[in-house]
Amino acid sequence: MIDQQTIARTVPGISADEITAHFNQLPERYFTQTEESDVALHIGMVNRLFHNISNAESLGTLRPVIEWHDHPANPCSVVHIVTWDRAGLFFTLAGGLSVAGLNILSARISTRNDHIAIDRFEVAGPDRKPVRDKPAKELFARTVEEALMGGRDLSDAIRSQAGRFTATPAPAITACIEAYLEISSPRAIIEIQAADRFGLLYRVGRLIAEHGFNLSAARVDTERGLAIDRFHLESADKQPVDARRLAHLRDALHAVA
Repeated sequence: MIDQQTIARTVPGISADEITAHFNQLPERYFTQTEESDVALHIGMVNRLFHNISNAESLGTLRPVIEWHDHPANPCSVVHIVTWDRAGLFFTLAGGLSVAGLNILSARISTRNDHIAIDRFEVAGPDRKPVRDKPAKELFARTVEEALMGGRDLSDAIRSQAGRFTATPAPAITACIEAYLEISSPRAIIEIQAADRFGLLYRVGRLIAEHGFNLSAARVDTERGLAIDRFHLESADKQPVDARRLAHLRDALHAVA
């Protein structure tokens, strides 16, 4: 388990209360799935978000806090995004990466109890290498701002980028989608195994939002052309998830997967 005192020594200038809040506001799975260095990075990014809020004229003008790093072991880049959670945030971020011409290899999302979303994507360029293209990073940030603050629909832009990628051949399988309710919880889980396609995460995430669900957590991986995704959902109206609505969502996801 990640030690809070060790983390505190790596993020100087941030109060003990902020660090304690980060540990108290997130579920245990965040700390078991997140590297110590990333936890420290996220604490610093949350601090920057709060600083931006205190200096903003209105909440509507706030931009997500974004950090790019090369992956230490794999030939890809990692982009971290910290911002206020809102309807459609995940598919907007996934769509912004696609508009920028980047291929999503994996994703992890967590949401603090105070509604701060922490998203981490592993991505590669069309050449399947780390992202060195500064204009692509700038296009991602600009696209996300236009979608979150201006309501821009990204579907056409994503389709125009799809032709740049040659998909890795996937096993000849039929998409498998499981949907079930969590025991003793108002949430539900969707599990998807399907052939990976450029922009798939955007389409799946958008469909989840359109059916009235929010994402509380997600784990997304792509391996040898196969997308293996797990989404934790809660109803946008904060009521227990209705099994019939969940079945409708599962059927709709079959159509896009």
